[in-house]
Amino acid sequence: MNVQSEVVKVYKVKQNLILFAAIILLFSFPVKSEAHPGGKDELGGHFRKADCVYLLHDPTELAKKASNMTELIQLIKTINSNSTCTSGLNEGKVDLEGYSFSSQNTNAGQIEAGKQTTTVNATQSTSNELKLGEKYSAELVKCVDGDTAHFNINGQVYKTRFLYIDTPESTNKVEPFGKEASAFACNFLKSDKITLETDGPSLFDKYDRLLAWIWVGDQLFQEEITKVGFVKKFYDYGDYLYEDRIISAMADAKKLSKGMYAPQEEVSADEKNIKQPINTEDLEKEVNTLPIEEKVSDNKKDESSGQNEAPESKSSSGNAIIGILAIISLIYFFRKKKKRS
Repeated sequence: MNVQSEVVKVYKVKQNLILFAAIILLFSFPVKSEAHPGGKDELGGHFRKADCVYLLHDPTELAKKASNMTELIQLIKTINSNSTCTSGLNEGKVDLEGYSFSSQNTNAGQIEAGKQTTTVNATQSTSNELKLGEKYSAELVKCVDGDTAHFNINGQVYKTRFLYIDTPESTNKVEPFGKEASAFACNFLKSDKITLETDGPSLFDKYDRLLAWIWVGDQLFQEEITKVGFVKKFYDYGDYLYEDRIISAMADAKKLSKGMYAPQEEVSADEKNIKQPINTEDLEKEVNTLPIEEKVSDNKKDESSGQNEAPESKSSSGNAIIGILAIISLIYFFRKKKKRS
């Protein structure tokens, strides 16, 4: 028992030493503050991991000190530690998300046909306030994905969420058919004149995005993208004018196996692991055709390999016996030392 307690004490001392050393190592490394994609920096924004676009979600007082885009970009490069994204940062890779500079200088990407424009949201009063149940001529400023885009209406840019449809993601995360939905939307929106039609219980959603039906020429965009199978579900927060048309388009897409509703040919894991049956007759033929010398040599190899197994097992058992004797010797040594003390 005395020897065992001594061993336990030694083990605990070693444990404490290892823990202490680990703590010292932990605090010896410098800690660097880095704005992780998705976590806001001191300016109130962050870089989107997918494409290194800087999103200014919640401008802080520090961000508001910038009077134009050039000054803001300089602040981002100074404050944000994401060197991969800051190295290639330019005006086209900054999304103000509705924020405007106090000096009225705006992003060059928001200047269309020589007119100065300002991105607006639900909290900003405008001289040309939109109303529910109305149609507005619009110009495409920026295509985001399959169900979101920026439109210019009478000199003001609105980040717009397309009513009633929900397409696979292709920005913050990439879902199956997300890129296809985004490509379809961007190409379709450029094909003809655009008209936005407001509808439902509210003009804007909780993210300050304008909610609207999108007409391209005389075609309803939401209906067309649903027909080709790039709409995964609907969001229904009220009564909308064209719900029945979208539901019917979804039924057609599923019936005709369009887009994401096409059958996916996948080989199951069980099928991949199926082994081909062994033809014993062919195997016997191959063996019988071998020269006699090769058969004899193969038999000798088998015999010699069988003979070599015994010494290995003997060696293993011998090592085990030596280990046990060593442990017994250590126990005897510690007991004897204890008695002398």
